[in-house]
Amino acid sequence: MQAELQQFIELAQYYLGALQELAPRLPADDAELDALIAEAVAAGHQKEFVFVVMAALGANRPVQARHLVHGAALLPNYATFGFVAWHVQGDVAAVLMEAVAQHVMHRPIQATALFTIAAWCREYRNGVFPPELITHARLLAREADIDLVMRELLVMIAALTKDAGLIKLLDGDGQHGTVPVTAGLIQVEHLVKFYQGPISNVVYAQPDNMIARGTTVRRPVARLSRNELCHCGSGKKYKHCCVAKDEERLKHSSDVAGRTREEVAAAPEPYLTEERLALIDPPATARLDPQQIPTELRPSYFLRLAAFKLHDRIAEAFEQLGCAPELKGVWENMVFFVARAGRKDLLERLLKVRPDVREAELDPGARLLLVQDDPPRYLALLEELALAALQTEDAGELEKFAYGLIVSKLPAVGIFAARSLVPLVEQKTASFLFRQILETRDKLKLPPDDPYSDIFDKRFAETHTDESPDAAALREAQARLEAKIQEVQRYRDSVKRLEQELHRREQQAADTKPATPATPAVPVDEVALSQLRQKVKELKTTLTDRHNERNKLRRELQKAYTDLEQVRETATPVTDRAQAESDRREDDLLLPEEMDGQQPVRAIECPPDFQQTLRRMPPSVARGTMAVLGRLAAGEPAAFMGAIRLKACPDILRRRVGIDFRLLFRLLPDRLQVVDLIPRQDLERKIKTLV
Repeated sequence: MQAELQQFIELAQYYLGALQELAPRLPADDAELDALIAEAVAAGHQKEFVFVVMAALGANRPVQARHLVHGAALLPNYATFGFVAWHVQGDVAAVLMEAVAQHVMHRPIQATALFTIAAWCREYRNGVFPPELITHARLLAREADIDLVMRELLVMIAALTKDAGLIKLLDGDGQHGTVPVTAGLIQVEHLVKFYQGPISNVVYAQPDNMIARGTTVRRPVARLSRNELCHCGSGKKYKHCCVAKDEERLKHSSDVAGRTREEVAAAPEPYLTEERLALIDPPATARLDPQQIPTELRPSYFLRLAAFKLHDRIAEAFEQLGCAPELKGVWENMVFFVARAGRKDLLERLLKVRPDVREAELDPGARLLLVQDDPPRYLALLEELALAALQTEDAGELEKFAYGLIVSKLPAVGIFAARSLVPLVEQKTASFLFRQILETRDKLKLPPDDPYSDIFDKRFAETHTDESPDAAALREAQARLEAKIQEVQRYRDSVKRLEQELHRREQQAADTKPATPATPAVPVDEVALSQLRQKVKELKTTLTDRHNERNKLRRELQKAYTDLEQVRETATPVTDRAQAESDRREDDLLLPEEMDGQQPVRAIECPPDFQQTLRRMPPSVARGTMAVLGRLAAGEPAAFMGAIRLKACPDILRRRVGIDFRLLFRLLPDRLQVVDLIPRQDLERKIKTLV
């Protein structure tokens, strides 16, 4: 880009007049203009790209759609995005689909891109949509905090595609009622008309004189009185020398003293902090020089690259920096992200940076990626990993195995592997795996919910028996979910009974048809049959609604659990020390954990007063206790994790129930003998009575 043109853009404010002034400065030749746009995209300069493209389109100059593969992520808002997408030339749907797949966009921009793809295909492809469109729309609809604008865009996508899975996800958010598909089609017409309109629809006619929003600005020039000598050393008074130039410079103030926004953007590394790094957009992050970034910020820098799917830049940065000891943990995390993206070429480049790492030390997902083009090795490795998973009870290793399969070229097999672990691993791991199951179902274009939902809900309920005061929201969410699960089951049973009755009557009607014209037909009540069909249909609709409400309550319960963990992580040090001291005293009463995971099925034997003990307990503790006892008696390996023998009474084991209660029991050859259920603070006293 010519220096004069670049300087104009750097100093200009974004409004209609500036774009109109820029248009005649652009190259007159369309090929040169195309090259100029490509240069801005390759450099990742958002302001240059937006100014040049908008000025060109405003002047009715041709802009090719292919620039949006990488340029779409540079567009600042949904209005500008829509205008550009509807005015460029070429296969807009294809390039935007590629842009969504390759780049991390702000979610309103991503929703706009998906809507534009759907609307463009309706108009120019006779309603033939890219297969990946629904996958990305469903994944976006699963996000817990989509705003109203994003939801409206997703509703319009659902109206255009008529995808039942997307409609079901949007119908179940519990916030805005049912999906108004008909109204969505009307909104489509209005929004497309807006995007196809003139540039004045999306660009302000007058400049915005606000220097900055949401940040503190620092003066880029010294503060001088107008009658003081000018700072440039000319000997003139300031008002007769540099005042006008400095006033213009003040309009470009940044949050770094003595530097304008443009100067900071040109060389941001010396001014980086954790806060500034967190605010840098993807294109600017990709332009950062990793060698100039302060050492303490490099882990955060790599995480930003991974979050923005800048996988090529990850490999380039490690090749420039090498892998110092303080970056080894970061390197392992980046291997995870690169493997998840399926980039075998980048994984091989990262391995060259760490020649000390053997393939056998990598996570399953990375190992499978490296041999995915060699079927015999792939199958042999898959069997090896599965056998290793069967021989461990380490939740982290099991999670890695299931996740590695889900992100491999066998995602459907990965779903089965992840399902098998949901009942066994701890709640946090189970939640993560179940989320991956649902997202993978979206990618495979399967119905959005999984049959394992009920099993997951039971698994989740079992581990949430916390009776502490700060867990009130968690208990409330748990109670609502349990009530909804029971309601869903009632509707499911009703639907099943009515379907059986309908099938019986329809079969009866078919059997009563006359064998010959002379044989009179047995009358069939067609009205009653029609009413029964309608009732089944209505019950199925209601069941879907209740099912979606259950999904929403499940998300609320998970959020309550996460919030509680965060509250406890930020608890006062005094509380932490007291908790640690209490845990230490309890550990002193226990032997090292050594339970064999292979356990037989046993009957449960309870003391005579155990029913009264359960009644004295909070309901969630009582339910959790019985669930734990059932799993222990069934011999489930995961149930014995945390079952530890008492030092003073080695034949008695202790098992946690929630945070504040302890279950004591004996394991006999043919039965599980319950000793007692007590608050944790009574454990030491109880042991003395047992001795």
